[in-house]
Amino acid sequence: MSETKARSGKLRVGIISANWGAKAHLPAWRMLGDDVEVTAICTSRQETAEAAAREHGIARPFWSYEAMCADPDIDVIDAGTSPVLREKLVTAALKGGKHVVNQLPFAPSLEAAEGLVKLQREKGVTGAVAASVVGMPHLTLMKEMIDEGYLGEVFQVHCHWQMSYFLPVIPLFPYTWFGKAGHGVSVTRNHGSHMLHALGYLFGRIESVAGRMETQLKTWELSPGETMTVETDDTCHALLCFANGAMGTLATSWTAVDSPGFWIDAFGSKGRLRLEALRYPSASTARLYAAKAGLGMMAPQGQEVPVPERLFTVRGKVLDPRVVSTPSAGDQLLSMARLFDTFAATVRNGGEPLASFARAVEVERVIDALYASNVRKAWVEPAAG
Repeated sequence: MSETKARSGKLRVGIISANWGAKAHLPAWRMLGDDVEVTAICTSRQETAEAAAREHGIARPFWSYEAMCADPDIDVIDAGTSPVLREKLVTAALKGGKHVVNQLPFAPSLEAAEGLVKLQREKGVTGAVAASVVGMPHLTLMKEMIDEGYLGEVFQVHCHWQMSYFLPVIPLFPYTWFGKAGHGVSVTRNHGSHMLHALGYLFGRIESVAGRMETQLKTWELSPGETMTVETDDTCHALLCFANGAMGTLATSWTAVDSPGFWIDAFGSKGRLRLEALRYPSASTARLYAAKAGLGMMAPQGQEVPVPERLFTVRGKVLDPRVVSTPSAGDQLLSMARLFDTFAATVRNGGEPLASFARAVEVERVIDALYASNVRKAWVEPAAG
């Protein structure tokens, strides 16, 4: 794509995935107005690609990702599927000179992640990941308050995400392959990636970790009489040391009864901020609470902080977070649209998007250190960049 096209023309997006890409990403791209258009969709077979194009009103079906990534009339590739397959897709897109939106987990390994970032920089294109938690208005407001000094010196940071996708397995849940080894997935790599993107955005670099991962539910019951042996970790607990001196914890599971959801709790010398959200965290359920330090405070005093309308606004349109079409895809519309809006802006104007490839490889280094710590039973420093 030419420099002139990148900065002034309509951005033409091709989505690889008729599942999550079509359900959650396509509506978000379409929120960005007339200068961004999803012009193509790709699946692995001609019949499914043509069916997806008809269903979603997309002009061009592809059943070869190589052809899509080489097409001169596509500027941006939005890559779905598993991390192992996506490594090939993203590599082809970058070699084709395309800007890329990748999913999380970013890559199946640290080596693969570093290779993708190196190629992205060599090609001089923009790369971002769909770290939807980072797109939440409540997280942006939390970041603004931290930067303005609300917490003072940050002492403690605690991040939890507890869900019960697999206890029991949701009927007809399409992601039971999350329990199979060799796909680059696990609760640490999936949930953990989103959590670490949010923590990095808010509090900066993590300089050392101590982690433990386990597969606590060894067998999933997929349907009456049908089971599968689980080959990936379903629970992760970790200690974190931030470069700014803060101590932290991270805990996540997708076999947690009652699905209490997601939260970040931060304590500083001057105040406390707590972000809570149900399910897959989104603006429709999120709440931000704040409290200042004070004499004699022996019970929580936090009050909910109203989020300004500007943080719910994308391209002049206010997205009401209470209007949710489905708990899985509709919840993500605002967060994804905000991420994609900053991505499109950096494609045109330069700079780094909100959830950049650079941040993604930092997250991969922390995850790699967590797995190393689990083996060594010791604190580990993430690899240097």
